[in-house]
Parts: sequence; C-alpha cells; structure tokens
Amino acid sequence: MTANRRPAWVLNVILIGVGITFALLLVGAALLLFPQLRPNTIRFTVEMGDIFYHQAAWMSPPENGKEVLATYWLEWDQDGFRVPHWRAQDYPVVALGDSFTEAPNAPKPWPDVLATALEMPVRNLGFRGFGPREEMQSFEIYGQPQEVQTVVIGFFEGNDLSNAYTTRNNEFEPPSAVTDRSMIPTDIAAIPDRDERYPMQIVINGEISDIALLEGYVWMLNGSYETYRDSRNLALTARNWRAIAEAAPQACVVVAYFPDKSHIYLPYLTAEDQPILMQKTMQTVLDNRDRLIQQPAPEMTFDLIVANLDHQRNAVAEMAATGGLPFIDLTPVLAEAAANGELTYYTYDTHWNQRGHELAGNAIAAFLESQPCKG
Repeated sequence: MTANRRPAWVLNVILIGVGITFALLLVGAALLLFPQLRPNTIRFTVEMGDIFYHQAAWMSPPENGKEVLATYWLEWDQDGFRVPHWRAQDYPVVALGDSFTEAPNAPKPWPDVLATALEMPVRNLGFRGFGPREEMQSFEIYGQPQEVQTVVIGFFEGNDLSNAYTTRNNEFEPPSAVTDRSMIPTDIAAIPDRDERYPMQIVINGEISDIALLEGYVWMLNGSYETYRDSRNLALTARNWRAIAEAAPQACVVVAYFPDKSHIYLPYLTAEDQPILMQKTMQTVLDNRDRLIQQPAPEMTFDLIVANLDHQRNAVAEMAATGGLPFIDLTPVLAEAAANGELTYYTYDTHWNQRGHELAGNAIAAFLESQPCKG
C-alpha cells in the first residue's frame, strides 16, 4: 500500500456525504415541483370559501368546487399568530387586524408584502375573529410596544364596528388557545331546503364574472354618515385605537381601511341580479342606545344603497383624523383595480386573493414611505 492512499473509511464517509447531499437536493427539488408535499401546506379550494359556510342555503353548488385556488405554506408561532416570511428577533413594524391580516387563505398576506416593500420585518398579529378590542389587547401583550416603530391597524368595514361592541367586555383569548384552525369545504348539495341566490354576476368592461356577496356586510354599509359618526360602536373603536397609541407613544400608529367586497364590486352588479339582492334589503341604523343595528328597509332602491357605500368609510376617516392617526384608505386602490377588470377578492369568499394582498401591502408601504408620521 502506498503512503498517500486514503483509508477505506474515508472514502465511505465521502460517499455517504455525497449520497445525503444528493438526497437533500432531490427532496428540495420535489418540494419545488410539488409544493403540496411540504408540511403545513394548505390547498385552498373553491368550496372552502366562507360565504358557502355563512349563506349555505342561498348558494348553488359550484361546478369547480374542487378547484385549487392557492397552494401555500402556513404555520403559526408559539403565540398562535401566523409566522411571517421574514422572521426576526425584533420587529420594527407590527400589523394588527382580523382574518384580513392573518390571511389563512392566501399565500403571502399583506404584512409580508409590506415587509418586502419596506425591506424590514413585520410582525403579523392579525387573527380571525379579532375586533378592535382584541387587536389592542394582542398588541399590549405581544407587540413589544416599547420597541416598535410603526403600528398598522387594519380596519375591516364588514364587521369591525359590530365587533367593537359585541366583544367590549370579553376576556382576551390568546390565539394559541385556538386548536381548530381548519378550513373545511362546504357540501352545498347536502343542504336541504335551499333558496339559491348566488352566484350573482357583475359586468366590468364588457366581461361577465360570477360573484357572491355576504349580505350582512352589504347591509352594514347601508347607513347614513351620521349613523356611523354618532354610533357607540365607532366611539369604542376609537377608544381602542387611543389605547394602542398610548401603549407605544414613540411609534407611528396608522389606520388602514379595508373595504368589503361589496364596496368595490356592488356598482357592477347586473340589472338582472339587482332585484334579487333587494328582496332582503336591510339598513343600518342606531337603536335607542346608539348601537348599530340592522332593520328591514323595503323602500330602499339599489341606487341609494350604492350611494351609501362611502358613508362608513368617511365616518371612520374623520374619527382617525380626530385622534391624530394617519388614515390609509385602500378603497380607491381596489376600486381602480376593479375598474380595470381585476378581481381582488375570491369569488366565494369575503377575503382578498393574492392580488388583493399585493395591492394592499404595497399601497400601505407607499403611504408610510411618502407620509411619515411622528411617534
């Protein structure tokens, strides 16, 4: 044996290392080609849309119910919040909100889009079902108020005002205590006694598209400006905003306004479907304790409902200005996309698709970069 000949065990170690490396490369390539094989991978289908769940009796079984609309990785941290794409020890930006911020049915939620645009990590403290009170509580517990530089409060016009009142006295339930996070397809065909109203159709630039609206959210927008302005619900919302700003006095706290799908696409509803929607018309008014409630309004016209769409937005914007909080209105951004024929919400779901999140995150980033506020 020559002096420079390697021992057999060295060659074996080299071969094993090459084999392991090759195997890892194969696994990586397989996950790139077939991302659905990755652990914690979600395959969001048409039938998982939440409008099927909430309005099951009004829905027609879709022909493409099994179609996969998005395939993506989804994981939550020890506190129960969605793990951001850009992980960090500290987060200079915190995003608050409900399911529009958590975005369990989208690959890259707007906080991650914002992080990419700002080139800094963003902590996503959004969670399904949260209202203004829970957002304030989660920020105080998890948001590192003494270190954060910017707080973006995502306000969803569909139910945040109602949640501000209904959860005003609730004890905070941490997201980590929620064990069932599954998105279950709804078997519409198995539901008896259906009164099928959806899908309806919209026409934009001559193109026809199916759409489903959560009618409770439609009627939440059908009120006067004074109704929202004078409501106890808005006063409670503003109280929680103040608490967030007081918890982080050095931070820039802004309100980002998220319009409901009906705010963007209702004006494009076909003339044939307008009377169907109007069969169950409700109007948002104040009760004798200045709380927002809905009551039947058979005298309303479709044009009047469309004319009311901006009233809640205007009242919320004024309240933010009164509290000294910059206001980011995403309604024009999404309305412009709609006018160009883009669908930024899932057809059978109340939430944004990936295009909606891209527009929202980039618009918020552009606002923060062009109009910095004092902490």
